[in-house]
Amino acid sequence: GTACGGGTFLGLARALTSATTFDEALELAAAGDAKHADKLVSDIYGEEGCANLGLPGTHTASNFAKLGDMAPGSSCSEKDLARSLLQMVTQQSVLLASAFARHAGCIDRVFFVGGFVDEPNWMARERIAANFRGLGGCAYFLKHSDFLGALGSLRCALKVLEDGDGQ
Repeated sequence: GTACGGGTFLGLARALTSATTFDEALELAAAGDAKHADKLVSDIYGEEGCANLGLPGTHTASNFAKLGDMAPGSSCSEKDLARSLLQMVTQQSVLLASAFARHAGCIDRVFFVGGFVDEPNWMARERIAANFRGLGGCAYFLKHSDFLGALGSLRCALKVLEDGDGQ
């Protein structure tokens, strides 16, 4: 797991946008375009430089970095901020999962669970799957995945009690 998930998305969405609920934040993200807030590889090297280096220009170089380059008084839409935030969270999840999966030798079958990737959040699932595919992996999403963390915690607690380590 990672500390950068659904809670991070909602907390930062509430701080950066008018969204007050997870669904409102997703609705904003669905209408946004992250390239207005994120610095892309092509923003640094240009299209020709990307081609010469063999780098996809559409990859994120730095989340929210264009905000630092904006002229005073200019701004980015809250929809674009929400989309950039969604991408940041999904990209971090993919990077962490891919590193562990490569180490464990199972990059071809990684399961993503938790409330952030539950069925209504199709955008996160779509981005995770695409990013993971780009790294040579295959992402799977389980039905009712938002309950799996709770089931894992319950299993751990029962094991502690069974082993006699609980008080």
